Amino acid sequence: MLHILPQVDKVNELRKPTVRDLGKRLSVLSPENITLENYPKKVPVAAFNTTFLARNKTLHLYTRVVLGYFRYVSAIAHLELKLDDVYCGDLIGKKYSAQLVLAPDLEIDLWGCEDPRIQNLGEYLAITYVGRSAARLYVSDVVEGTVPVVALSKDGYCWRKVSYLTLPKSLRHHLTGVRDTVVLDTGSEEIFILHVPHFLNFPQCLWVGEVHRDDLLENLKRSDVSEVMIRNNYVLMIPATFEEALGWDTAPIKISDDEYLILAHAVNVDQVYRVFALLLRYEGGKLTISGITPHYIMEPRTPYEKYGDRPYVVFPCGAQRYGDRLLITYGASDSFIGFAEIEIDELLSEVKEIT
Repeated sequence: MLHILPQVDKVNELRKPTVRDLGKRLSVLSPENITLENYPKKVPVAAFNTTFLARNKTLHLYTRVVLGYFRYVSAIAHLELKLDDVYCGDLIGKKYSAQLVLAPDLEIDLWGCEDPRIQNLGEYLAITYVGRSAARLYVSDVVEGTVPVVALSKDGYCWRKVSYLTLPKSLRHHLTGVRDTVVLDTGSEEIFILHVPHFLNFPQCLWVGEVHRDDLLENLKRSDVSEVMIRNNYVLMIPATFEEALGWDTAPIKISDDEYLILAHAVNVDQVYRVFALLLRYEGGKLTISGITPHYIMEPRTPYEKYGDRPYVVFPCGAQRYGDRLLITYGASDSFIGFAEIEIDELLSEVKEIT
């Protein structure tokens, strides 16, 4: 049974099919600049949809890499680069060593580990990514062909897959998969899972559900990767009339005691990916949308964002506060790693309150 919050109409009443691109482009990293140290094929054919962790002016990137086009199977590689290199725009002439840290080895991700998002989860670092199952390769509308997977790490170098996330039986009819999943940890026993189920008979919307903290962390004691069910699911936002689909992008950033900033994307009717921002409020044990940018804040505008394996895509997977700016890593046309920044005060000034 679908549970849609009453505020969805109020949210879309504010939205317009217009763009005010706030993202200052900083640099772009090409697959040719990446050398895989622990794989025979040293240079990926594509590197995109990248998340990151900033430590002492070093960016730890976790990027989706594709090593061949026949099946377009993805893995996740880790590489480090200096923040100064990003701001100098001096990436193309350099080489960066990378290690595959999460690769297909389970039934649920046999044909790909895609679109990572990194964030803190208690004392651990957590990456959520999309696992593409073997069945999805042959049947596009197979039930649960894509599944969110959670991997944990203490140091950011060694990762262990601990759980995969599923929906209750009542929501699995006509479900082809779940994508665009991030975690929101308020510190309570219940952890929010922001996710986007793909149904055959319902548009791709912004959903939220819950898992118990112990259900995720207790799996570290197990030797296998176990199923964790997402409970209490409801729809926060549906596509506007000028959109076909929505998706969560970056891990939430806490900006006040009860509010979080998060980026999301829309696939418009013109098939272009564009980015907007939301404020989520945690109140009474629930998440609601407290504010939204009425227009898009990023859209493809550079040649490497407009032309690639999937033209006209900007797809943020990483965002972190850096002083008074929001530093963003994003996939550009499913081919390159883009870096951009937005002034946080400017971004928040564009947000309209949902009453």
